[in-house]
Amino acid sequence: MRKLQFRSLFSKLFSTYLVILFISFIVIGVVVNTLVQNELINRNHNAFDHQREQLMQYFELASLEDWDEDIFLSSLELSMNQEDRMIFLFNEEGQIKYNTDLFQQYAPERHIFENALSGDEFSRRLNYNDQIIYVMAAPIELATEENETHTMLMIFNEFDTQSKKLTFIINMTILIAIIIAGIIIYFTSKKITSPLREMNDSALQFAKGDFENRVQIKTRDEIGQLGKTFNYMAKELGSIDQMRKDFVANVSHDLRSPLTSIRGFLGALMDGTIPKEQQSKYFSIMKNETERLMKLVEDLLDMAKLEGGQIEIMPVPYNLTEQIRLVIARMEPTLSSKCIDIELLSVEGDVMVKADPNRIDQVLVNLLQNAIQFSEKNSKVEVMIEKESNLAKISIRDFGLGMSEEDLKYVWERFYKKEKARSNKGGTGIGLSIVKHIIDLHDTSIEVESKLNKGTTIIFTLPLE
Repeated sequence: MRKLQFRSLFSKLFSTYLVILFISFIVIGVVVNTLVQNELINRNHNAFDHQREQLMQYFELASLEDWDEDIFLSSLELSMNQEDRMIFLFNEEGQIKYNTDLFQQYAPERHIFENALSGDEFSRRLNYNDQIIYVMAAPIELATEENETHTMLMIFNEFDTQSKKLTFIINMTILIAIIIAGIIIYFTSKKITSPLREMNDSALQFAKGDFENRVQIKTRDEIGQLGKTFNYMAKELGSIDQMRKDFVANVSHDLRSPLTSIRGFLGALMDGTIPKEQQSKYFSIMKNETERLMKLVEDLLDMAKLEGGQIEIMPVPYNLTEQIRLVIARMEPTLSSKCIDIELLSVEGDVMVKADPNRIDQVLVNLLQNAIQFSEKNSKVEVMIEKESNLAKISIRDFGLGMSEEDLKYVWERFYKKEKARSNKGGTGIGLSIVKHIIDLHDTSIEVESKLNKGTTIIFTLPLE
């Protein structure tokens, strides 16, 4: 079925070019044949005028020099009867004066020379004995004893042969040109559709999960550009597929670890392994593990909604500085456990913004958790609020592990995890992707500045009230 579809595309392209080619050559053939026919007719007219002038001079010369009649008639017959044409002369009564014998063989209709006697020229193609001849007739003044006005009638008996020969040459030339052009069009169409066939084969491999195939690019036209885009898409799909696999592995690990702990502690509590005086401690651990699971599930749901366009922001004016203070206060237990200080710097005092407070709260929590997660113990995190034009600029800076330039390229990608090895510092690669989506919904910017082992600064903006 796939091959038939590509043959159909090839046949459409080939047949379209071929139809255009046929129509073009047919038009050219008709025009050229018409021009050739007109040229033959013009030649006949010129020959007729030349012959008439010759005959008039011939009769005048014969009259002046008083030629013998037998000699005159013999030489006149040679002059009038040539291989491709014959000439007849009629008097005013329509009686033939010269070429009597041939007139019986090529007897034209009487109205032809009658019209010529009345002063009208006649020229036409006629079908005579299944052969096309060209006939011309016109008055002619001859220096004879009677000094009569005569009619000269000329028959071009090779007109049909000449016309057919030229038509055959033209048609054969057109046919050969069509065949050559058809062969060129065939291979051109095949060459044009070849990259599309490769793309189709690669797409089928992509559908099977193999993103290693690449299209061979041989041109710089639109098809070549499409091939480059296709290869770029394959590369990106491969990267996303790898990140998806890493994500599944990370999420599986992050889900398995707390569930394993909870199951183990529950079993120990149920069979009495844990003394009653220590049960409160383990209940607290299970509570923390449950909250960790809930956070992971919520992030997954939020990411799915954001990417599906199911979340709309509801901007309202509110105090951003106060919101950051409350977020920091909520994170005090985590800060204390890692001995990390958060320093809030706001040179402008309280800053009022117009944004969705719930979603910005989510952004702040994710960014601060990230900063704390990758900071060493007894270090600090700086939060700076500034005003720039009609925007509030928020900077969150840590002095932890930092990121390499390679990591910075993928920092906003979903499923991307900075640390390939699982550790307590590793995340699932969802938080920053959620942050990016939320900031994009506010039509503002977010960027990352980082140096390996020197810390990371994330800067985003929000519209002022």
